[in-house]
Order: sequence, then structure tokens, then C-alpha cells
Amino acid sequence: MRRGPGSASIRAVTTFRRCSLLLAFMLATSPAYGQSARKKKSSKKSPATTQPVKTTQAPPADDEESIEPRIFGSPNDTDETAVKPQVTPDAPTVAQPEAAPALSGESAVASAAVTATGPVALFAVARTSVEEEAAVKLEDELLRRLKMGGVELVDLGAAFPPPPPASLTRADTLFEQGRSDYDNLDPEAAEAKFRAAAEAYIQHPAELNPERLARTYLFLGASRILNGDSPGGMEAFKLAVVAEPAMTPDAALFGQDVLKAFDQARAEVTARPAGTLVVESQPAGASVVMRGKALGVTPLKGVEVPAGQHPVVVSLPGYSAFAQYASVASGASTEVKAALEPTPGLSAVRDAALHAATEQAFERDTPPPEARAIGERLNARYVVLAAVSRGEKGHLQAELQAWDLRSNARLRGVEIALAPGAKKNGPDAAAEQVRAFVNGVTLPRVAESGTSFSTLIKRPWFWAVVGGAAAVTAGAVFVATSQDKGRPFNPVSGGVGF
Repeated sequence: MRRGPGSASIRAVTTFRRCSLLLAFMLATSPAYGQSARKKKSSKKSPATTQPVKTTQAPPADDEESIEPRIFGSPNDTDETAVKPQVTPDAPTVAQPEAAPALSGESAVASAAVTATGPVALFAVARTSVEEEAAVKLEDELLRRLKMGGVELVDLGAAFPPPPPASLTRADTLFEQGRSDYDNLDPEAAEAKFRAAAEAYIQHPAELNPERLARTYLFLGASRILNGDSPGGMEAFKLAVVAEPAMTPDAALFGQDVLKAFDQARAEVTARPAGTLVVESQPAGASVVMRGKALGVTPLKGVEVPAGQHPVVVSLPGYSAFAQYASVASGASTEVKAALEPTPGLSAVRDAALHAATEQAFERDTPPPEARAIGERLNARYVVLAAVSRGEKGHLQAELQAWDLRSNARLRGVEIALAPGAKKNGPDAAAEQVRAFVNGVTLPRVAESGTSFSTLIKRPWFWAVVGGAAAVTAGAVFVATSQDKGRPFNPVSGGVGF
């Protein structure tokens, strides 16, 4: 049966009314529930009908969870409620400003990961062999500045532990054999054994125990005096006093002649003017130990020490220890220069740093593989590389980059002026930029202003915008259907028809 032309308009109006009522119901119930949580109990309206309704207790006003809008019904409603009254929506209340939402768990973790600090591995390399000395000095200066600034540096000593100490078993065995000969009144055999034991101890100054060496010289002098060589005995006693000034012969083991000669040797050693010791190392910052006592770190100048031969040990984490006997003259200065050699493990890391600090590597957008290898080997989060070269005018300069291996963040474009007298862009400024980068001052942070959809729908202005948009859409549909009857509205183009 064919319908009249007016039936299309009637159907359109009917459809529009149904959609409008459904949309109005959804908008009314959703914000009404959220807004009702903010009202006081005294402002509640009585039900519009007399049908029995299950009463619910209003949530506390300070309960933030209660303001979450619901689309269909209250969370306390159950299937026991047979009929729900249609409640007239309350008048809209003025939206109150809310505190900024807390970061979600994922954002908080990401932000903490970005701003957290970690061990720093720093190496300065020379792009040509001419700048090697300048690279060593720059690395020492940067490390010193970062350490003063409280930056956590990698422990090269733990990453590259020193080799096990050399065995002194042979020297100890020779001493015991000489002791046996001395107790058996064989001074010639005892002297030979004690002399050999002293030479064996001296061959390993890094592992030398001053007390053992002094004891060996004491028995060597006693053997010579027992054999009739008093001058030789006095010379051995002086060596014993220099090796260990606190050494004192045991009266139960030695006669009065030995005790008297030893006291005379001590007095002569004490009366001699002291000398001075100067120690330098490459690289600098190495610790200096003499006869088991720490003297300081290199460069070490003007340290007063007793005249005589002293074992000097210079050590730096990641490098093989340097040890030698220094003969200090009375009233004179003795200089020791230690060229420290890196251990095989540190040498491999430095080779990786050399490849990671090339011009091509510095242009990469991601950390070079060598930089990641350095971080894994040293358990470092940050890898800082400084490449030393010469500028157009021949002045020494350096370019520094730092990588955060966790976030791939990079500090780049740090120029360091190494020319004598340069006041700007020096190592101090570069170290400060690295410290700021490590502490998260210059690091891009995770955005903290993002708002999730669940938080967005709790805001009153969101529902006002939705309501306004719905009203505009409903008006557009009504106008379109009333002006052009019989032609459907095209939701794609916004016009009518196809």
C-alpha cells in the first residue's frame, strides 16, 4: 500500500523524537549521578512517585571515587528493585576546580626511570696521536670535577681487579733455611741464605712486607758479626732500620754485641738529613705507597722521607701497578716517574671508546654499538666521550657527548676549549653540563599533563560540551528534514540526498 507524502515527515519527526529522548535520558542520568554526590543530604528532593523505591545511602562528600559518572543506574542498585521512578534531573551546579590528577602508574614509572641517576663511564680519546697527552689531562680533569660534584662514577677497580700478588714463597723459604743455619752456628751458610732472601724480597716491591725485609737484614747483620765482619753487620743493620724504623732485636735471640751494634746503626740513620720524594704518573691521580704507608696521590711533590732505598708503589684502578726501589739521598730530591699500563680489559674498553668517539659516531641518532658495549662491560648507565682534536687555527679543542643508555637521551654539542688561557667553554663548564644531564636537569622528561579518558569524563565541563554538541546535531537534523521533505539526510557529506 502506498503511503502519502506526509508520512515521511511524520516518520522523521517520530525518529527524531525517539533519538532526542534517548540522548536526553543518557545525558540526564550520567551527570545527575555524578553531581548528586556533591549535594548535601538536606538538598535531596523527594521522589516524584509513591512507588516503593529501595533507599540508598549517599556516599561521603569527600569521596573522590563517588563522582565517577555512571551511564546506567547506581552501583548500589540490584535486581530486587522492580520499578525505578523517573527522577527529574537536578539543576546543573557550578563546576568546582579540581586538583591536577596524579600520574598514572605507567607514567610515574617512566618519569622515575628518566630522572634516576646511575654510574657514569667517562673516557677522553685523541683523534690523532698528537693529542694523546691532552686527552689524558682532559680525562683526569673531567673525572675530578664530576667526582667533586657528587656524580657516581664507575668503579674501574671492581671492573678490572688487579692480578693476584706474586708469590714470596721462595724468599720465605730462603729465610727459614738461613735461620736454621744461624741456629746451628753456621754463619757463612746463614749469611748466604739471608742475602739471597733479601734479594728475592726486593724483586717484588709491590708485594713487599717491610717487616719481613727488615727481619732478614737483621739476621744478615747478626750472621756477619758472628762471622767477624763488624762493618758488614753495621751496613745490614742500617738497611733494617730504613726498611722498618720500628724494628728492634730480640734480646733472647741475639747477644749484647748485636744489640749494641744495632742501636749504633739506628742512631746513625736517625741523624742523617732526610731527602724528598717526587712522584708523577701518567695518568695522574694514582695512589703512592711507600713501605706499606700511603703518601698521597700523583702528582706528589716534596714528600720528606728518610735517606736510603725505599720501595715505591704507584697504582691506579684498571692499570697494572708500577713499583721500583727509589734511592733517596740525604738532603736531595729523588724523582719517580711511573708510566701506568692499562690492564687488558681496560685496553679493550678504551679501544671501544676510540671507535665510539669518531666524527661519524658522533653524528648517529642512536648510541653507537661500542658505547653500549662499554656500558654493559662497566655496568654504566651513562657513557660520556670526549674527543680531542685541533681546530682550524691549530688550537686544541674537544667535543663531548653523553648517552643515557636506558632512554637513548643524548647530550651533544658540548665544545671544550683547551687552548692556554681560554676562559670560556673550559673543562669546568663541560663537567657541569654533564652533571646536569646525569641529574635530569637537561633531560627530556615524560609528559605529565596527559589526562586519561576516565578522568576526563568526571569533569562537568565535558558533559556540558557533549550536551551542546548533541543539541546542535539535533537542530541540524530537524532543519534538514523539515526543509527538504522526502529526501534523507546524508551523514557523510552533511547535506541531503546522495
